[in-house]
Amino acid sequence: MTYWNRASHGLRRARLLVVPLALALLVPASGTPSPPAPKEKTTSKRIVIGVRGDVSSFNIYTATNAFTQEVIDLLQSRLAEEQDDFRDGPPSFKPALAKSWEFSPDRKTLTFHLDPQARWSDGQTLTSTDIVFSHQAAASPEVGWVGIDVKEAIASVAAPDSRTVVTSFSRLYPYQLMDAVEGNVIPAHFYQSTKFVEWPKQAFLEAPPASGPFRLKRYERGSLIELVRNPDYFRAPLPRLDSVVFRIIPDETTLLNELLSGGIDVMENLPVTAVKKVEASQRLRIVRVPDLSYTFISWNTARPLFAEARVRKALTLAIDRPAIIEGLLPGIGRPSAGPILSFMWAADPGLKPLPYDPAAARALLKESGWEDRDSDGILDREGVPFRFELETNQGSGLRSDIVQMVSAQLKKVGIEAVPRIIEYGAFITGHEKHEYDAFVSSWRESTKVDLKSVFHGTAKANGYNYGQYSDPELDQVIDQARMESDRAAARKLWGRAQAIIVRDQPFTFLFERDRLHAVPRNLTGFRPSPRSAYAGLEEWSLEGKATAAR
Repeated sequence: MTYWNRASHGLRRARLLVVPLALALLVPASGTPSPPAPKEKTTSKRIVIGVRGDVSSFNIYTATNAFTQEVIDLLQSRLAEEQDDFRDGPPSFKPALAKSWEFSPDRKTLTFHLDPQARWSDGQTLTSTDIVFSHQAAASPEVGWVGIDVKEAIASVAAPDSRTVVTSFSRLYPYQLMDAVEGNVIPAHFYQSTKFVEWPKQAFLEAPPASGPFRLKRYERGSLIELVRNPDYFRAPLPRLDSVVFRIIPDETTLLNELLSGGIDVMENLPVTAVKKVEASQRLRIVRVPDLSYTFISWNTARPLFAEARVRKALTLAIDRPAIIEGLLPGIGRPSAGPILSFMWAADPGLKPLPYDPAAARALLKESGWEDRDSDGILDREGVPFRFELETNQGSGLRSDIVQMVSAQLKKVGIEAVPRIIEYGAFITGHEKHEYDAFVSSWRESTKVDLKSVFHGTAKANGYNYGQYSDPELDQVIDQARMESDRAAARKLWGRAQAIIVRDQPFTFLFERDRLHAVPRNLTGFRPSPRSAYAGLEEWSLEGKATAAR
């Protein structure tokens, strides 16, 4: 499934383009200092999390960014919950709203049995009708859910009784269970009065009935999201916290100041520059976790400058990725070799990042006819200088810095990359229309290995192949790998796909990274996943010393 941040066009499981939201700051710029710690042991039941962006909807099927998915996962459960064993193979799942499931002997049918404890926070029983309705919404072209592709092989979802759901597939493939349980279960009685065709026009910012560990108590757009414990949660007595507050603070400096002063308890994706300050705090600690993303440069292969694979390879060789990492992400970044993250089961361990080799870059460019014939310091061919715009979006200091560094590095081999930092909406529109030279951004990967939506030829028109790259052999290999159930055979096919992409360099793969999360020292149960810092939040608890007053 592909879903990336509008800020993304993507959800938690999806591949998504990570772009921060820009929102008006409606909360105070500084927090109240922490009071003296009480002598007696206390237990805090409330935690405040600082975040950069807002939710786009409380209906998952109209949501447009990854943070929305993370919040909705706390409000509305799924049939089954993904586990973090994707390093060894396709991820496994544990029961959630479905207490059990089984495939038919021919694996064409998957039957779920709902937990009898599952109910909505407004008192209504959660039934198979809700599951069927949720599937209808997910698969509806009128709704236009960005993850609709994961439902393409599901022929039908039926409810023979109130506690049973039967999913039928049109074909066999390795991710049948994963696709069947993708998407949160939503309350039919709350949403069915609005026709699907109207959903894209609706804000859906009112509080929906919840089946998850929390329910929505208060929402102040652009400022605050307050969740409170759902007493009807089917895993009661969880959650351990009484409330979770997300304070929306788009400015990173203000967010960090709030963390250090005690205005917030948790900050995910802590900048490397703040590590020493946080480590000096007696109240905070840092937790490190691999991030499910890589940062890249997309070359528009439909533009004459980037039509040749050897020119794109030369561009990569001319970019000093270790210097970028050392300068911007010291200690937490590493060069990226290709389109599958190095810690995923399908990654080819023999695939190494291309080196920084400006001499080799110049040689390849010369082979392609690029020389500085007029001695102005810029390569030219047939009277055309090697000059282009290198874009990224406003609101990301990291990617803006990358653009500047890449521009300086390419200049050393005679290429002029003109930095262009543009408004977010224009940035996205340009990609969708293929109207750009090159851009810097990040893909947040799915734990479902699938390169089709970005690198397959069909994704030029119906996907995220913005650079319009295609290779017939790659298309065939991707199609085979997606259907291969044998893990060893699938790994071999995905290895071949990675080799073709790296050979052709439609992307310059810059780096992978770890994320740093700042949390209170007395926070227990915090087990961040590469999928989300808030995975397992129902287990969080603040023990001992009380947190800052708010």
